[in-house]
Amino acid sequence: MSTNTDDLLRATLNDLAATVPDGAVASYRKEQARWRRREYRRRCVVAVLVLLIVAVVCAIGLMTLSDASPETHVIFNNSGPASAVAP
Repeated sequence: MSTNTDDLLRATLNDLAATVPDGAVASYRKEQARWRRREYRRRCVVAVLVLLIVAVVCAIGLMTLSDASPETHVIFNNSGPASAVAP
């Protein structure tokens, strides 16, 4: 853009800004604050739900593991003595 175009655009935007009533600025700030509160509340609810889901899944996993019988869930079944590994 040339300097003349920049000056013309700046003057037009200044004229447009001058026509905005003073109450609109306060109303905009009020709505912006309301939107930020809703956004903050939404993020908090999502964070609490995620933490709740993780806690429930961990509790279910721990309950499942604590009910397991050690005799039926054998990973290594070496009935003989441990053999020494030669270097």
